[in-house]
Amino acid sequence: MLPAAQKLLTVAETAKLLRVSKPTVYRWAASGYLPSIQYGQPRVEGETRRGGAIRIPEAAVLAYLDFAPTEAAS
Repeated sequence: MLPAAQKLLTVAETAKLLRVSKPTVYRWAASGYLPSIQYGQPRVEGETRRGGAIRIPEAAVLAYLDFAPTEAAS
């Protein structure tokens, strides 16, 4: 269960903060590279779309930004 005060970000918000595309965020969430929470209706067998919605804890994004390599100053 989630802590009550935990802020969750949408895939679009996460992509914007990390400066990557939305498909990259979906891929990272599916692989477990980026912790995520999926909720809502499960995917129906044979359906091509994913079921439910994905949210990423803000703390996970901030932790990624803290450990991400920085660009070399020119």
